[in-house]
Amino acid sequence: MKYYPVALILALILANAPADAQITFSDTNFVALQDTSITRDVDLTTISNKVILQTGTNVDLALNKFLFVRYGNPDPAKISTHPTALNPFTMIDGKVSATSFFELPPGQEGTMIFIDLQAKRVVNRVVTRVFPSNSVNFRVRGYSIFVGLDTLSYTKVKQVVDNPNANTNDFFDPETARYVIFRVDKQDPSLTNAFSTTFGEIEVYGVGYLQQGTYGARVLDAGTPVNWGRASWRAQTPPGTTIGVQARTGDTRDVGTSWSDWSNEVTTRNSLFSVFEPRRYIQYRVNLYTSSVETPRLDEVTITYDTLLVAKSTVAKILPQTAQILKESEFDYQVNIELDARSTGVDTLVLFTNVPLVVTGVSVNDLNIPFRVKNLVGQIVIGFGNTINFSAAINVRFRFTPFLDQTSFPSEVISKSNPLNPQRVGNTVTGNLASWTLNATGVPEQVIVSAKADPNPFTPNGDGRNDETFISFFVSNLIVERPASIKIYDVSGRLVRTLLDVKTTAQAFVEQNAIRWDGRNDNNRLLPPGLYIYQILVDIDGLSPAVVTKTVSIAY
Repeated sequence: MKYYPVALILALILANAPADAQITFSDTNFVALQDTSITRDVDLTTISNKVILQTGTNVDLALNKFLFVRYGNPDPAKISTHPTALNPFTMIDGKVSATSFFELPPGQEGTMIFIDLQAKRVVNRVVTRVFPSNSVNFRVRGYSIFVGLDTLSYTKVKQVVDNPNANTNDFFDPETARYVIFRVDKQDPSLTNAFSTTFGEIEVYGVGYLQQGTYGARVLDAGTPVNWGRASWRAQTPPGTTIGVQARTGDTRDVGTSWSDWSNEVTTRNSLFSVFEPRRYIQYRVNLYTSSVETPRLDEVTITYDTLLVAKSTVAKILPQTAQILKESEFDYQVNIELDARSTGVDTLVLFTNVPLVVTGVSVNDLNIPFRVKNLVGQIVIGFGNTINFSAAINVRFRFTPFLDQTSFPSEVISKSNPLNPQRVGNTVTGNLASWTLNATGVPEQVIVSAKADPNPFTPNGDGRNDETFISFFVSNLIVERPASIKIYDVSGRLVRTLLDVKTTAQAFVEQNAIRWDGRNDNNRLLPPGLYIYQILVDIDGLSPAVVTKTVSIAY
């Protein structure tokens, strides 16, 4: 991997500023790297010093997308039972082999193969490849090609009444379409021992832009470990197109195993990266997307960094690192920080988690200190009473109930001297387990666990005491999102309120995530005192729904 010193490729916005000023790297010279794993399907030559998507002229737009087959004769006796020719997706997997072809037995005239390109494309060519290769016996004898923006209305762009070729290669006037439909009009007409029609592959080509491409930049050398800041860019993004940027950092000139993984993609200008910090080297990549017939165009990328650090180094771990699933426990989140002359000190620690937890104490070098906690979406923000401006061990104690096999708590530290550029906290990895990740043991027997309403009864009379109840529970054993709801019924069985109607995986609806009920119905009217039934339902795919039904009382 090439690297380039700052002197060669940095634009210093504050050229005469002190060494500790924020610095901006500006890149407008987009050069293809030899490493094609991070630069693909983009065009760097058509528009000088710009990045656009490559066209689909020589790229199979159907490859590994989606298709379905509507048989001309749905009779099971007329559908192939060949063990390696049942799966229609073999027609778009890029292979033609004995284990990758699709068979239509005789008598399937009128069968339609719908290929979903998963985006609008300008298409002008369809190719079919027979199996066995070049075998005219198994060819499609007559066919029609249609294109459309949906599967209900489409236009015929080609018809071949009598096809003599084993493989087909049809060009037609370019059409904007998402779906390409290949209809089998004629098969082998033999009355006895007729040949099947076999497809090893169906390929679609076009003159529009590819759906996605990636440009990978050169490695940037900041000269010293720095606190990487924000990414921004100049680009043209016509409707239906977007741009996203990722980055990774390291302490070696060449990208290796010690480098961070690619950060989450940022799609908003002036966004922070989540990368290992402080680090000396950074590499970014830009992802270009289109769901229309146009392409985004990248003109410039800028990345900021600070030579002043929050801390020279930080390492976090959770103790204990193993706990019983669905049992509330206390944990210590320890962050060891090392400061030097370039460090400004730590004022705030942010835990990134959607887990509802309660912080019960904070200490520095085993001495309790004042703190404040703010719960935000996906974050627990812990502010310290005084700046920690010396090397120390910060310990945050919290309690929560593990409900996943693994729960990770990445974090960052913030200095009030530069609050707009936090610094990610590091970790160690042992046996593929990060030190800030908790392992839960045991297997939950139910999907809905520990459901309760508290307080119960409650008194929604507006006096500020017990005016609301909070329904809490855990959803466990759920990897794929499924519908979940909470409904309130009166004793006659009449639905009076829907409190929750979402899709969720395993989740903890407890603490700050508990579901609030103020005693009102769906028309926002207070309900009369009495007994009510709340029902929690999770619709498990392929099984009976998981249901918990309990009661809660309103009193005045």
